[in-house]
Amino acid sequence: MRIMEKRLETGNWKLNSGNCTKENAMDAATIGFVVIAVVVLLAIARLAYRLVLGQSMTRALIDHDNQAAAVALAGFLLGVIQVIIPILSGPSHSFRADVLGVALYGIGGIIAMTVAGLIFERFSIWTGVKLREEVAKNNLAAGLVDGAIHFASGQIVAGALTGDGGAIMPTIVFWIAGIIALILLTQIFRLLTSYNDSRMINEGNVAAALGSAGLIISIGMMVGYAVSGTFTGYAEGFRSFGLMLLVVFFLYPVRQIIVQTILLGGGFSLWKGRLDAEIADDRNVGAGLLEAVGYLATALVVTNIF
Repeated sequence: MRIMEKRLETGNWKLNSGNCTKENAMDAATIGFVVIAVVVLLAIARLAYRLVLGQSMTRALIDHDNQAAAVALAGFLLGVIQVIIPILSGPSHSFRADVLGVALYGIGGIIAMTVAGLIFERFSIWTGVKLREEVAKNNLAAGLVDGAIHFASGQIVAGALTGDGGAIMPTIVFWIAGIIALILLTQIFRLLTSYNDSRMINEGNVAAALGSAGLIISIGMMVGYAVSGTFTGYAEGFRSFGLMLLVVFFLYPVRQIIVQTILLGGGFSLWKGRLDAEIADDRNVGAGLLEAVGYLATALVVTNIF
């Protein structure tokens, strides 16, 4: 899985004249290459999202002031940044090889992320939310969820692209496994709320969208972490993958105990409770934000300890 992990000897070069080592050799050419690569890949990503949305981004953002499209695009671009970081931090070969590598894995990563997002969006239609149509209507709640989906997809693609020295099949297998896990875990968790998340998003409930977005990103972070690492065999890989997925279920106690009981002071309950009422009935954006932060904080702790 870790495609970008190894450093070739050329990545540790020393010039014969002078004392220039790689550690102090971030010269103008290197900086320029990274900047140009990022700009080009972001431009490609913007074009990709324009195709996904089905309308001109300039028209949506400037002419129609579509905040939902802006938020969704922001999540998409942040996902792209996650994808290209391991690519640009990979081994240095020759200039030609570096350009080809960035083009191959950069564009390939953007396509993989876009496809993952489209799969998730298609599944959302089955659950009752036509995210793309709602974003086009400037439904900010839908934009938050759509942006979160793309960012989470970027986390999974970035994880699948790390490690392994170039074997493509394990990368594809664990990318697929990661997308399936993201979709299933998200749906399982949203079934645990007493309100209908799809209906809340269709109605433009930003509080509910924040909770859903935080959940999606957090699961994406943890699943992306689960599919990263050096490939040592499918048995070992899926064992580690499964263990991380079990850890994901700690997000629900975080929601009900830490967010609802401790932060909101709403009393303990395994289902329904004060948090659900604040989000569904009062549309309390603060409560939705705290739910999202609780998920994200847990994901950060997990992915930095395990």
